[in-house]
Amino acid sequence: MKTMTALIRREYLEHRGAFLYAPATILSLVTLALAAALLFNKVRVPYEIGATSALKFFEVGFLGMGALWSLYLMVALFFYYADAFSADRRNNAMLFWKSMPVSDFTVLSSKMLAGMTLLPALIFAALIVSGILLYGLTGLAVIMMPGLEVPGVLEVLTSSVQLGFYALVHLVLALLWYAPFFAWVGGLSTVFRRWSIPLAFLIPGMLGLVENLFFFDAGPRGGYILNYLRRRLEFGPDRDNIETELLTALSADTNAMLQSLLASIDWMQMVGGLIFAALAVLAASEYRRRVVST
Repeated sequence: MKTMTALIRREYLEHRGAFLYAPATILSLVTLALAAALLFNKVRVPYEIGATSALKFFEVGFLGMGALWSLYLMVALFFYYADAFSADRRNNAMLFWKSMPVSDFTVLSSKMLAGMTLLPALIFAALIVSGILLYGLTGLAVIMMPGLEVPGVLEVLTSSVQLGFYALVHLVLALLWYAPFFAWVGGLSTVFRRWSIPLAFLIPGMLGLVENLFFFDAGPRGGYILNYLRRRLEFGPDRDNIETELLTALSADTNAMLQSLLASIDWMQMVGGLIFAALAVLAASEYRRRVVST
């Protein structure tokens, strides 16, 4: 356990740019952008909502920032895994780790776990800070937009807890859903280093092309491979359900949103993807153990 903790801490120290500095910079820029939008009266309430309160302003803003942070996290993780699995070969640390009583599977597992736990935890913390800042900006919105009704403290606190819980569940499930894609690019990185980024797209694209050349019109349009990957990349509840909850004057029903999220997940695909991710890390560690020495 101490070894794994030390290895994860090492990943944080080596990738502080993506783990800490970039989120802090983004948080500062988003805060400035929101403040400027309010100060220059560039905020418009959708006509579907009609008369609303500052609580609705907070809810829409919180979920919007949650979506942006999730997008950043998924992109950052893709590039992190494309780099982390081969970083030891680039900085000449391979010989050091080969001399340690630590298996290659343990080293690569620590990299996988760091990306699936530490970075998401820091991003979720950034989301919470974003919510606190948004609450302060909500007070500014009341001043700049006198038509808004001021919510009670209990309303804001209850909404914050519910939205935070929904964002956390959504984040955890999204990480588990996309784990095979991260393991895929990480495994390729062990063999091809930074060429893993284009190859992660090129290999399935070429397989889809070959399938279409040999089995044209024998299956769905675009072929089984590309159609499967397209569906596998989709995650989250139906957009209409989320818009229904947000574009009303009432407070968002997070229970209905959670039910919609859970109902949208193919749990067999989730389990299969996690098995694929574990096998990809195991295969990468075996290649690293048997082939890679420097």
